[in-house]
Amino acid sequence: MHAHAHLKLALLAIALTALGAFAQTPPPSAPIPKFDVISVKPNKTTPGGAFGLVTTEFTADGFRGTNVPVHLLLQQAYGLHEGQIVDEPAWVKTEVFDIEAKVAASDVAVFSSLPADQRQAMFQQILSERFRLAAHRDTRELPVYALAIANPKTGAKLKESPPDPANPSANSGGRVAMSTGRIMAQHTTTSDLASMLSRQLGRTVIDRTGLTAAYDFTLLWSPDNEATSSAGSASTPSDAPPSIFTAVQEQLGLRLEPTKAPTAVLVIDHIEQPSEN
Repeated sequence: MHAHAHLKLALLAIALTALGAFAQTPPPSAPIPKFDVISVKPNKTTPGGAFGLVTTEFTADGFRGTNVPVHLLLQQAYGLHEGQIVDEPAWVKTEVFDIEAKVAASDVAVFSSLPADQRQAMFQQILSERFRLAAHRDTRELPVYALAIANPKTGAKLKESPPDPANPSANSGGRVAMSTGRIMAQHTTTSDLASMLSRQLGRTVIDRTGLTAAYDFTLLWSPDNEATSSAGSASTPSDAPPSIFTAVQEQLGLRLEPTKAPTAVLVIDHIEQPSEN
């Protein structure tokens, strides 16, 4: 499997871990703890620098990852998509590491109460302390996709969610289940959908639908890493779902339009491979 495919699988694994972030609200005054111990070791189990299986998980007191490229850490730590990291050296994508980070015993309760996106932001400490990262934010004109209504006359094919009795004024914070080639969502906005599509496509998706309600929907598509036949053509069953672009239009009544827009990026000023633990 290609390195890009492994990165997408790793992003999906962390996205599945992070689903609670849609429904959780961080404690109003809970400080975000720091990792007390950080172990980073080069993974040499796969010869030739090739990717093995990337695994990542949050534990009760920290984070554990195997065969993790630093590029993935950067994306998660700063909430970025593919293409939003500028001036990174080649090894950031090709070298992989086994990482284990733990908070102090006194911080376990606070850590476990944090939503996944705040726990992922703690990866910035791993990057600064163990990889000596120095970086700054900037804005660049980059290729993006605009999520729009496919046919303004007929509108989107989205079922508006019934009001949440516990919070009738909320339009987000719904439930989402994602797996390869599938998104099942309840009480989810098109802005949330754009974020999920950004992860799947590796390019920023901007919500230009103008829709402000929350919706229930299912999106099914064939991933772009389908097995290929000896002739080089995709060996996809005739009843397989369509591409993600076709699925978005046929199933949701929306479309993904390629365009360019000012996009937030992270510029790498300095990063180095870690020293021994």
